[in-house]
Amino acid sequence: MDRLIKENLEALLQDASHSKRLGRRIINLAGFLSSGEPPATIREQLNRLSRLLIQQDAFDALLEPVTLMARAGLTHLIDVHAIQSMISSLEESRKAIRETEDINYAELIAWLVKQAQTRKIIRLKTID
Repeated sequence: MDRLIKENLEALLQDASHSKRLGRRIINLAGFLSSGEPPATIREQLNRLSRLLIQQDAFDALLEPVTLMARAGLTHLIDVHAIQSMISSLEESRKAIRETEDINYAELIAWLVKQAQTRKIIRLKTID
């Protein structure tokens, strides 16, 4: 398990891509590495990140059928009220995502590295 945690932590530190993937890695590693209750600031950041991931998944679920219908050219077959309802739901989801409080990824990653270091999963070289 330690090897898997180390590999995921290294991948997290090297990954600069998709924010949902980064967020999921942070949440997973926090679950694996946490040895008890995390500090309040970290717990708050993890709660915000979890909420953001759920909102992004909900937005994607709402957006997918609209995208598929648009690509297939089927939007003209759908009732105008149904389209307006879908667009309204998308807009509400987008606003909820935008209103999410800031997440300090650097603080979360630093905490994960410290947890892994404490459990002797990784070693950091000190700069003299």
